[in-house]
Amino acid sequence: MYEHFNNIKNLYGNASVRLPNGIFKDLSQNIKNKNGSTNIQQVAFAYVYLVTIAILYKYAHFVDVDNGTYIQNSDIKELLGYNRKTKSIDQVIKKNGVLDELGLTASTKDYPIQFFTHPEDKINNILLREFVTVSDINPNYINYNKIKKTVKNRNYEIKEPMFLTTEYAGSDYGTLYSIERTHQITINEFLKLVFDDEMDNIDFLLYGYFKAKCKGYEDDMKQLSLLKIISEVGMDRSTFYKHLDILKQKQYINVNHKGWKANKSDIELNEYFWMGIG
Repeated sequence: MYEHFNNIKNLYGNASVRLPNGIFKDLSQNIKNKNGSTNIQQVAFAYVYLVTIAILYKYAHFVDVDNGTYIQNSDIKELLGYNRKTKSIDQVIKKNGVLDELGLTASTKDYPIQFFTHPEDKINNILLREFVTVSDINPNYINYNKIKKTVKNRNYEIKEPMFLTTEYAGSDYGTLYSIERTHQITINEFLKLVFDDEMDNIDFLLYGYFKAKCKGYEDDMKQLSLLKIISEVGMDRSTFYKHLDILKQKQYINVNHKGWKANKSDIELNEYFWMGIG
C-alpha cells in the first residue's frame, strides 16, 4: 500500500489535510469499552482512519490508476494494524457507526476520481476545489477503462470525510475552506508515522494532538497539564508516558519536564515542544 499513498506525494508534492482540533475530545468521549471507559486503541485507529480517508478524498486517490490499486475499508484496517476481517473496529467505521453518527463521515459509492482547483473562485480566500466523481464519467473519459478494470468490487463503497468537505463543529465549509481551530497533517508525516514499524496509531494520535496544541505558539511550545492531556485524548498515565517516550526518541516531540514549585504545593506544567517531521 505504500506505493499507493506515496504516489499522492509524487503527484502533488507536499499534500496535506486539516482536521478539527476538537476531534480528539470528540472521539475519546464517544468510543468506549463495555465498562464505559475510553477505548484508546479504537480512538487512535479512528483518528488515523480519518486522516487516511481525508487524504484519499482530497486528492481523489481512492483509486490509483498508475499502480492499478484501490483502497477499501479492509485495506485501511490492515494498514492501521488490524486484521482485514476484524469485526471489533467495525462499530466505529461501518455505515451508521460512531464516525457517521458524529457527522465526521458518510458512506457513499460515488467516490472522487479527479479534482480541479478553480483558477479564481475562492471560499475564505482558498481556491475552490471541484471534484469529479465516478457517477460523472462515461466511457469517453480518459481513465474510464482503467478505473473499471482496477475496481473489482462492484459494491465498492468509500467513506466521505464530511468534516473536510461540508461542515463540522460550527464550520460552514469543512476544513477544506474553514481552517480556524484545525491542525494540518502532511503526506510526509502520514508516510513516516503509518509506515514506521516502531510506531502505532496511538503514537500518531499523540503526534497530531501535540501539533494541534503547540504549533503556532512561540517556539511551537505550550505548557500543558497531564490531567488535561489524558482527559482529552482518553488514555491513562502509563499509556501516555509510554507513547510520549517514543515520540521523544524519534525527536518529533520535546518536553521540558518541570519540578515542584518552591512552596511544594503544586507542580509546574511541563513544556511541550512540537518538533515535527522534516
